[in-house]
Amino acid sequence: LIAVEATYGIYHLSNDETATWFDFAKEILKDTAVEVEPVSSAAFPQKAYRPKHSVMNLEKAKATGFEIPSWREALNKFLCR
Repeated sequence: LIAVEATYGIYHLSNDETATWFDFAKEILKDTAVEVEPVSSAAFPQKAYRPKHSVMNLEKAKATGFEIPSWREALNKFLCR
């Protein structure tokens, strides 16, 4: 941010693209014999309200020219695939 003289402020940063916990689990276990099945969040009641679809907006970080890999790319790199 300093090198590109980015505007002062809060920058949200995570990997790009969206995924559910189901998508994430399927990708992690795709090369195994484990079968991943979707489960409704109603099966896990929470005291706190959880929005149905909540993702961070990465546009401010992307505007700096910072290359943000997708979550799949980052996961595969982490898993040395």
